[in-house]
Amino acid sequence: MNAPLRRLVPCVFLFLASLPLLRAASAPAANPMLERVFPTIVRIEAIRLLPREGRLTKQWSGGSGVLISKEGHLVTNCHVTEDGDFFRCHLYDGTQLEAKLIGQDALTDLAVLQLDLSQRAKGAPPLMIAAFGDSAKLTAGEEVFALGSPGFLSQSVTRGVVSNPSLVLPEQTVGRMLLRGEDVGLFVRWVLHDARIFGGNSGGPLVNSRGEIIGINEIGVVSLSGAIPSNLAKAVAAEIIASGKVTRGWSGATVQPRLEADGEPMGVVVADIAAGSPADKAGLRPGDVVLACDGHAIEGAEEKAVAHFNRLEAGQLPGREFVVEFKRGGARQTARLILAGREPARADDVQLPTWGAIVRDLTSKLARAERLPDARGVWLENIRPAGPAGQAEPMLRRQDVLIAVDGRAVNSVEELRALTNELMAGVSRTGTKPVVASVRRDGAVLSSVVELRAEDPRNVTPLARKAWLGIASQPLTPKLATRLGIKSDGGARVTRVYPGTKAESAGLQVGDVILAVDGTAVAARRPEDTDVLARQIRQYRSGSNAKFALWREGARTEIDVVLEEQPVPPAEMPWWQEPDLEFSVRDIAFEDRVRLQLPPAARGALVESALPAGWAALAGLRADDVIEQASGAPITGIDDLKRARTTADNKAWWVLLVRRRGQTHFVEINLKPTKSK
Repeated sequence: MNAPLRRLVPCVFLFLASLPLLRAASAPAANPMLERVFPTIVRIEAIRLLPREGRLTKQWSGGSGVLISKEGHLVTNCHVTEDGDFFRCHLYDGTQLEAKLIGQDALTDLAVLQLDLSQRAKGAPPLMIAAFGDSAKLTAGEEVFALGSPGFLSQSVTRGVVSNPSLVLPEQTVGRMLLRGEDVGLFVRWVLHDARIFGGNSGGPLVNSRGEIIGINEIGVVSLSGAIPSNLAKAVAAEIIASGKVTRGWSGATVQPRLEADGEPMGVVVADIAAGSPADKAGLRPGDVVLACDGHAIEGAEEKAVAHFNRLEAGQLPGREFVVEFKRGGARQTARLILAGREPARADDVQLPTWGAIVRDLTSKLARAERLPDARGVWLENIRPAGPAGQAEPMLRRQDVLIAVDGRAVNSVEELRALTNELMAGVSRTGTKPVVASVRRDGAVLSSVVELRAEDPRNVTPLARKAWLGIASQPLTPKLATRLGIKSDGGARVTRVYPGTKAESAGLQVGDVILAVDGTAVAARRPEDTDVLARQIRQYRSGSNAKFALWREGARTEIDVVLEEQPVPPAEMPWWQEPDLEFSVRDIAFEDRVRLQLPPAARGALVESALPAGWAALAGLRADDVIEQASGAPITGIDDLKRARTTADNKAWWVLLVRRRGQTHFVEINLKPTKSK
């Protein structure tokens, strides 16, 4: 991020340096207006899905919102809800309610959530809601209050004045705020004020002295703050509540501030025309200077004029006539065009484990930006290096466009998913399916061989069982032998006798030094000779009887021990992977009991791995946890856990009791996001 961009920061993260200031402002003043507004403030907890290493990782984030309807609708920023998969809201009275995303609009950085009011206690009082004020009436110097949840700590307020009621940030000095492929500054004119906001304040309201919402706080600009005007927020929120989205007209013309070389005192210059767009069909060309739209003269200069044109265009519905007055070669002309619908700049990320990739549908804007012939195909957004796409020949890359598989055209993510399922039908969980993928890259069409494979990567070949002695030992080094008073050139000192083994029943003890096995000396005399005794034992058949020569309590003695079969290694234990929650478990192996110091009677399913930023890891499940209960039912192995997972499908949460480092505690995994997949 360059220096100008660092000044424009969406306020969604916690800045620790600001905490001393936050404590001073965390309690509302004795102000009747604030006492009415504070109950409308909501802290938002969000789980976001972010593409990384070919999978959608989970990340916690937080923000603020303000209630605007008795039905539980609240307004916040799109950058708070962006890529969100689960939302929980904390109300002023301490109530926690889950919420669903009604819709979001990246172009204005606004979104609407709706609380699940069925989770409220019976007899709970009606929600307190805030009212919108008229941001067009704001004047510089007017007192304002910024409310929200900085750092996700608690509701707070800061006070300031309006510095500029209609700010457009110049790209040359501040940079651009890009959100889901949209340039927010092309549309929004911010209310600039000096009421400090911090990470977590995003989406909280800016109110006037009457307690009316006159802005939705969004950005920090150097030491000042910027809010989206309430008139814009009110209109966008109303449309999202009504239809779940914002519908806008689109001409296909991209404009920029007028050129000083042209000498025009007003207007904007057309910089680009999308081929086949309404503006193209109407005859507009780059270099035309737009003076007015639908009879409204373009107001302001530089970025303000660009924002005004964009609002005039987007304020009309698709299918409406849009009249553009422009000047070309000194002559004033008029173009009449029928607006098309403005498409989202970016599609949602989709995870395709069989390919080891995160993919997106192409949009018209992305196709134009990448100089693609059309918007057919699938955009590769993120690749797992060790996955099928990352190991293809030649390997696939981010920003490749997949257009065909085995000669069959692929126009969308849905088509690719259906074709992949068809190709993988009948392929075993450990099998692969080679295919030829056709991709666009740098203007060329390449063919790549991809070995699609199922999600289960585990393929273990069982090893032959060798003889085994149920102890742990250390080499008898010369220095150790001298200190212990043992006259021997090597041996293995017993450090642990495993319970329930033949070694224990034969009477081997901690402190015994094994000098020889059936007359063959144990030549372990260096610190690195830790495996000498084990290799010597593996020469026997399991079930054999061996005579051990020992040094015990200052004297030599002999003992007979039956050598057992080597315990099943961890890699060969029954194993199961939970793909939705992204963790894997196996039955407890003997080696696990030794390593984790579990008692012989311990039962459960051992967590082998919990993928970072997965749902299980986000809930706190860790590798080496032993799951002893699931939803209150005892777990003796992975079969019990699989049955428990199936019965938990009708629940919102899956509660596990796990043993970790000698203690037990509960892990609560949220199942709601997986139900929407």
